[in-house]
Amino acid sequence: MVETVVVTASEGSFPGLVQALKGIHVEVQEHPLISFVPPADWATVDRALDRLSSYGAVAITSPRAAAALAGRLALRPEPGDPVEDPPPVWAGGAATADALGDVLGPVRTPAEPSAGGGAAADLALAMLGAKAAGPILFPCGETHREELPAILRQRGLEVDEVVCYRSVLASESVAHAAAIRGTVVVVASPSVADLLVRACPTGSRPDLLAVGPTTASSARASGWSPAAVASKPTADAVAAAVRNVLAQRSSHE
Repeated sequence: MVETVVVTASEGSFPGLVQALKGIHVEVQEHPLISFVPPADWATVDRALDRLSSYGAVAITSPRAAAALAGRLALRPEPGDPVEDPPPVWAGGAATADALGDVLGPVRTPAEPSAGGGAAADLALAMLGAKAAGPILFPCGETHREELPAILRQRGLEVDEVVCYRSVLASESVAHAAAIRGTVVVVASPSVADLLVRACPTGSRPDLLAVGPTTASSARASGWSPAAVASKPTADAVAAAVRNVLAQRSSHE
């Protein structure tokens, strides 16, 4: 029997995944269960950018937020001009730093990821270790994890959360129809994990492969423990995790 891997991440999240899975002899189906749209109103973001130099730092935890911020900066009254006197900018990882580019100057990232702490928590701790000053601008999605602002606020730093994109989930019926097509379903966000838990009754669920510790924790908390967790949000890491799941399945047959 040919195993089927259903990828539920938004379009373009894992370029090269089909190629990476070619040697595993699986069928790959892409059924995005989440999409992203601009905020209902850019006014809050624009006000924050107008007073960017008043912030002690900028913290960004996702490539999507970074890309949205960079895109908005490109539409400023004088596109292409460097931002004057930007505060230190921090990103949760290389992919987020790459998505932001150099529009705000050099981007700092945590030196070493912690064991299972999650990128947002690692970023907050790295900023505290570097004695980042507040207030801190936190461009984020309308739905986002609270680790970074919570850790920073616990240490007395003001965090200004500004929504620069919104996520739109598929319906439960669409999620169920996508999940039952696969023997392995790849999930890359906590909100999609929660959606699939609601959409798929126990006893008829495929193996769930979580991309990253945050998504894995959300899936477990909702009652669907992942069969594997991809070490990084890349095509090669997801392919390696798929191999692990398939090896587990073979050993149980």
